[in-house]
Amino acid sequence: MARREIDLNRCLFHYTNITCNRCQEICPQNAIHNREIDREKCNDCGLCTAVCPTGALQSSTDYDSALTAVQNLTPQVLMCQKVASNAMPCLGAINRRLLWALAEKQPLAIDTSRCSACNPAVHSWLEQEIKACNQALSAAGKAPIKLVHVKDTPPPPPKVARRSFFRSLFHAASDTATEIAQAQTERQFAFDPVIWLSKQAVTPCPLFPSLTLHSSCTACGLCTMLCPEKALQLDTTDTDRKLRFHPLKCTACSLCVNNCPQGSLKLLPRFNGLTEFPLEAGHPPISPANSDNSSAFNLQRG
Repeated sequence: MARREIDLNRCLFHYTNITCNRCQEICPQNAIHNREIDREKCNDCGLCTAVCPTGALQSSTDYDSALTAVQNLTPQVLMCQKVASNAMPCLGAINRRLLWALAEKQPLAIDTSRCSACNPAVHSWLEQEIKACNQALSAAGKAPIKLVHVKDTPPPPPKVARRSFFRSLFHAASDTATEIAQAQTERQFAFDPVIWLSKQAVTPCPLFPSLTLHSSCTACGLCTMLCPEKALQLDTTDTDRKLRFHPLKCTACSLCVNNCPQGSLKLLPRFNGLTEFPLEAGHPPISPANSDNSSAFNLQRG
C-alpha cells in the first residue's frame, strides 16, 4: 500500500481560470480522483510526481536524496529498487528536465530493462522522456543517455563474529523496538522538481518553456504574485522596469497567461533564450514573429 497524498495548499485547484488534472489523467491505476489518492490502488510509480506543475505530491520516497545519490555515482546510473535497495521505488517520477539536469554535465545511464514487465505505463513514459532529452543533448553536442541493464546484486547476509554474537543478541530487542516504531511512523516527503533544479547549475535548453510579452502589459505585477514557482519577477526602479523570466522554474501551468488582465502573456513549448522583457513607455519587446516557437502553446506532461 503506497503512501501518497496531495498537498491542497500547493495544488492548482484553488486558483481561478485554471483547471489541472494532470496527476489524475496520467495515473495508470486510476487511483486519483478529486485530488484524493486511493492508497489501495496506488502502486507508488511516481508518474503523478513527474507531471505535477507545483510539487503538490507528497510520498514516502525522498526523491531529492535519491537524485543526489545518483549524481555521486561514477558513472551516473538511474536505477529502481529492483536493482539497488537504496534507489527510488520506481523511476516514474523522472521527467525530461530532471534527466537533462543529470546528463548535461556528465554522462548518464538508466536501467529501464525491467520497466516494461513491471509497469508498462512507466516504461512508455520513460521512453518518451529519454527520447526528448536525448534530442536536446544531441543539439547541445553532449553524450546521449545510455540504456543499460544492471545485474541484481543482493547483498550477502552479514557475518557475525563469535565475540559479537552475545552483544548483537543483547541489542536485538532494542533495535527491533526502534524498527517497529519507525515502521509505524509514516514519513512523508514533499518533492518539487523545480526546487531541485534550482539547486543545480543547469543551463536552460529547449526542454523548458518560454515566454513572450506583448505591448499591452501594464506592469501590474499580478503574474508575479500568482506564479506558484516564482518564475516571474518584476524589477522596478526610478528609470527602469523589466519583467524577468526564469525558465528553470516555469512548469507551464498557465496561471499567468489565463489570469493576465490584458492578455499580454503567452507561453511557448521551447525556450527561445529570452529571460528579460524591458517595459519602456508601455512598449515591451515582442518575441520575433519568425521564431520556431511562435506556434500556439499546448500543455504537455513533464
